Amino acid sequence: MVFYGLRKFARELGLEVQSGVVCGIYERYAVSMCEGNGYKAFSISAKFEKELCDQIEMELMELEGNYRRVAYIRFIEGILEARFVDNPGTMKQFRNCFFDVLSVLDEYEIPDADICPKCGLPMYGQGVWSLFKLYGRKTCLYTHEHCAAAMEQEVNREIEWNRQHPVSKEEFIESMMEIHEDESREELEKLYEEIEEPDTEERRMQRRLPGWVGALCGSVLGAFILAVARGFLGLAAIYFSWLCGELVRAGYKWTKDVRGKKGSIIMIVMAIFSVFLAAVLSAVSYGAEIMNWYHTFNDVSFAEKCMEYLAAGFRVMEMQKRDYLVYIVVGSFISLIGVADAVMNLFLNKEEKGMRRKRIQKRK
Repeated sequence: MVFYGLRKFARELGLEVQSGVVCGIYERYAVSMCEGNGYKAFSISAKFEKELCDQIEMELMELEGNYRRVAYIRFIEGILEARFVDNPGTMKQFRNCFFDVLSVLDEYEIPDADICPKCGLPMYGQGVWSLFKLYGRKTCLYTHEHCAAAMEQEVNREIEWNRQHPVSKEEFIESMMEIHEDESREELEKLYEEIEEPDTEERRMQRRLPGWVGALCGSVLGAFILAVARGFLGLAAIYFSWLCGELVRAGYKWTKDVRGKKGSIIMIVMAIFSVFLAAVLSAVSYGAEIMNWYHTFNDVSFAEKCMEYLAAGFRVMEMQKRDYLVYIVVGSFISLIGVADAVMNLFLNKEEKGMRRKRIQKRK
């Protein structure tokens, strides 16, 4: 999504808005801009040689200090990108920084937009804009069509190789300590546990039980706790429904089963089922109490007595169906707070499979 401020700036520069990003040729530079949740960014794609990047980088680091809202101005995968924290007043700094960066680049002999930033050969009118998406991050690049396709394949091959050959804990900590010298080893070990997951087959060998078993156990436990809370608090117990989701997530995590879209669906379904089961248990408890007031059970088996209590519970739910419907629907939404990471993983799972490319326009 490109909002009014960035759209207006794009029109001033003669750039176009395509597929939720701004892209085009300004002066002699291939420029793209985008914005999202809490950020604005612009990037310049050109054939930046490594020696040239080293020379320019020092000036760009000095330029960063002039703008409070700038997060970084860096060369990332051969693209010069500047990212800003998006708050009121950011657009003014964004505009000024853009022209300041161009003034720095004008001091060096940088190939213009007619030279492909990947292969270094002339475009000959065959340049295309490609939108790359990787782990939720968007990048625009102006290259030959075959160069963009080759870049996508190369990155996806590297991602697949890294997935099959996960980095060891010691290698991860050593590499991170070189970048973040101020971080302690304990903090880096905790970071490794959060972001590094063993290979799928290795996880399957380590798991204690199938994930749905742990999620079901957490769901039943949460239902009993929520039913007891409803007996004391009434409908106010609905605010504790998030506990059902927390117990479902803890149960799934205890099994050490593989996380993914399947695991996310299991946790979401079990969290909602937990609230429904709590409603049934509370209704059965209330119905059993009423029956004990008016009936005595003589010469009745335990199974028949349970069936009578269950039937009484469903009659209570039918008589108070509006209250129980509100309880189940609202409680289900609140329970999803406890499995928020599973909900996020369900929608972000496509992005985690690798880099995706979309051609958005050709140069006119």
